[in-house]
Amino acid sequence: MDPSEPTSSPSVPQSARPSAPARSRHLGRLARLAVDLGISPLAYYGCLLAGLATLPALLTATGVAALWLAATVLHDRRADGLALAMLLMYGFSAAFAAVTSEPRPLLLRDPLVSALAGLVFLTSCLTATPATAYLAGKLHGQPSHEPILLRAHRTETLVCGAGLLAEAVARVLLVLTLPVSTAASLTPPLEFAVLIPLVVWMIRHRRNARTRLTAQVPPRTQDPEPAPPSVASVLERHRGGAR
Repeated sequence: MDPSEPTSSPSVPQSARPSAPARSRHLGRLARLAVDLGISPLAYYGCLLAGLATLPALLTATGVAALWLAATVLHDRRADGLALAMLLMYGFSAAFAAVTSEPRPLLLRDPLVSALAGLVFLTSCLTATPATAYLAGKLHGQPSHEPILLRAHRTETLVCGAGLLAEAVARVLLVLTLPVSTAASLTPPLEFAVLIPLVVWMIRHRRNARTRLTAQVPPRTQDPEPAPPSVASVLERHRGGAR
């Protein structure tokens, strides 16, 4: 073999390697999703670190969420569902903080926001695109129309919505029945005790769905091998060569 000839790696086919534009588009979608989810919390916690009180920080985060929603409308020519959900959650939190400054009602704010998120998840199960399918479409650039994946997304959205709603109800009961100091120390661990198993289960459930989808893909058909020449054809070619 001529060493100057280009060689390709036998272990990774060229078609399996994503092109540079594809990688750039994926990174762009990932950055967009991170901004959709993180710009309002970043504004809120940044204000808290700067020394602002809770209500001004929530109002700032709500304003940032509204500006980002307007920017997405101008860019996408439609309202982004995730940006709208962040605006509603921070707007609800700001309105709740403006109504009362008592410690016990303030402890109800986060569980009620979780309940609102759970209701959004459950309501999306009645639509053609459940919440997890919508988030996956934003990340991958296009929605999946495979029936197996859509059923998996609907199941995941239903379980996540029910889990968020149950976690919110449990935290509300803790706030209403326990002393304020005890409820304040128990509700955050309860939130993570529910969210982390939900995320782990959702990842495993999605992986199993993709495995079932791959198992249903028929194997690539190969061209049949040519049949060996018959004795008559060999003798005919031999006689023709003798002439």
